[in-house]
Amino acid sequence: MSLLIAMPGPPLPEYESAAVRAALPALPALSALLLRARRLPGAAHWRAGLLLDCGAPAAASTIATAAVAARAVPALAADASICVAEPLHVVAGISRVHLPPDGRLQLDAGELSQWADAFNREFGEPQLQLHVVAGGWLLAAPFAQGARDPAPVALLGEPLVRAAARDDAERALRRLGAEVEMWLAAHALNRAREARQLPPVNSLWFWGGARATALPALARPPQALCVAGEPDAWLAGLAAHCALPLQRVAAWQDLPPGSATLLALPHLEGSWRDWAELDARWFEPATQLLRAGGLDALRLQIGGSAWQLPYHSPLRLLRRRRAWHQQVLA
Repeated sequence: MSLLIAMPGPPLPEYESAAVRAALPALPALSALLLRARRLPGAAHWRAGLLLDCGAPAAASTIATAAVAARAVPALAADASICVAEPLHVVAGISRVHLPPDGRLQLDAGELSQWADAFNREFGEPQLQLHVVAGGWLLAAPFAQGARDPAPVALLGEPLVRAAARDDAERALRRLGAEVEMWLAAHALNRAREARQLPPVNSLWFWGGARATALPALARPPQALCVAGEPDAWLAGLAAHCALPLQRVAAWQDLPPGSATLLALPHLEGSWRDWAELDARWFEPATQLLRAGGLDALRLQIGGSAWQLPYHSPLRLLRRRRAWHQQVLA
């Protein structure tokens, strides 16, 4: 069995805080694995590194998130103008709107479909539709490629400051966003959320604009594609491209045996909340299986850094012991 574990890197704005660094989970199993591993050439981010490890050409690492996700929506035209649409609960201050740490909302499949249906009844046209894709939405619209704002995960805890719209497409998307916010404010689905003591959806954030495009073939496609936590649209698109189901797993024993498996951990993005459980769920079992010979190869993609095990160079024995985050961010 060979395994690639792909996951976001540490949330860097939080990592800069001395208090956060002092409270980081120790993760001794991950620290030991990295100490024994060979460091590979890095990538811009974990999704780009994942594509490169699967044998995509170097240029594929720059393909937009929405363009990969579009592979999971067969109804889209080959060159459709698309972007990611993410539900947020934002907080209005005296002079600015902020995205609180819990402002990225995770909606279940039923609620995603309900909101998409309601949106399409209100705003939909033949060329403007909101599509449900594995835990999220893609917006197809003639101006969707104008979505140039950063992903919300990069704005957690920050004011939602935007640059001025740069062209007609971006201006049209901003107008749609303003209309959507007014529509959300009085929507029955939000009243139902509030009755369940859940924060209302009060903004749709459009980002990652692109044209749908054909994805290159992968020289080393995985035989199984698994995700811990909630799946996302990008992984759903990758699974469709590989003609594989996107399997949800909770712990090591859920992984399919005897295959080249790719395990993605997107739920770690933007938060430290779930990092403390990583050793027990993934890295301790991986260490034990490597020692027993049941795991032929282990590749780790943590943020932009990539690592390979086994690594037999004697130089690894001379490495100074360092915590996992010191190695990843070195």
